[in-house]
Amino acid sequence: MITSAEIQNLIQPLLEAERIKLCDIRLGTGARRPLIQLFVDIEEGNITIDQCADFSRLVQDVLDLQPWAPFDYRLEVSSPGVTSPLREAWQFRKNIGRTIRHITEQGTERMGSIIEITADDKIRLRHQDGDENYSLAELAGARVVMESPLKQIKPKRMRNETRGR
Repeated sequence: MITSAEIQNLIQPLLEAERIKLCDIRLGTGARRPLIQLFVDIEEGNITIDQCADFSRLVQDVLDLQPWAPFDYRLEVSSPGVTSPLREAWQFRKNIGRTIRHITEQGTERMGSIIEITADDKIRLRHQDGDENYSLAELAGARVVMESPLKQIKPKRMRNETRGR
């Protein structure tokens, strides 16, 4: 089976032509067929299902021409999802204004809102205690914190309470 690095080298021209960023490659063996999963995104906005489908067809055409390609494999192309780890400067830039959480190797937590990415890829976070700059390496692997809107809960009627007419 091919390696992730070999697949990345093979599809790199397609990524550049379509202006798509590769976030991750996962290779697996399914019950019946080998599985190749590509997680892709774009710098501006959100990647659409149609873009993923179009890119999947391009990749499949290239993979099918390779002599090493298994006869029957599955290719899945999708977005990485909002909770996937941020690794590249463009991913942090795309999430300016959002809160991220990063757990260091020592187990301490860094949490704050991304307010700026500088030209030299320094990431400025706003914490409760103020703003602080971090290098890309210091925050690699951080994840966006998804905030769920609070439900408005209707108060229950008391048993003896009647509806207003």
